[in-house]
Amino acid sequence: MNLLDRRQRLLAKLPPLDEVLRGSLVERSVRCGKPSCRCASGELHGAVSLSVTHRGGRTEQISLPHELVVSVRKGIAVYWQWWKILEQISAINRDLLRQQRARRGGVEDGKARRGAKSRKRRAPP
Repeated sequence: MNLLDRRQRLLAKLPPLDEVLRGSLVERSVRCGKPSCRCASGELHGAVSLSVTHRGGRTEQISLPHELVVSVRKGIAVYWQWWKILEQISAINRDLLRQQRARRGGVEDGKARRGAKSRKRRAPP
């Protein structure tokens, strides 16, 4: 199978983008602080939240009711499916670029032209 066919097959595997959710589920056991509650004698409450780290290191946590945990897990799984497929498509696109360059008489892989300056690019935001 050629690279273009592989890329098309990967594109067809992408799940719906409207379900994507970046973050991690954090599950904890907590005490509510009421002296008469069951948690005061050791039977702790379960608490689940979505934790998201933003640019600059700020972390946001969103408490989740039990009925939303399944859909949040699914959204996180969709995010990772997208990430995995995008990485594969990017690798294919690099291979296609190498092929195009070779057809046009470009530079051999790993060898720079004499006098050519290389610049590092900043990562996208």
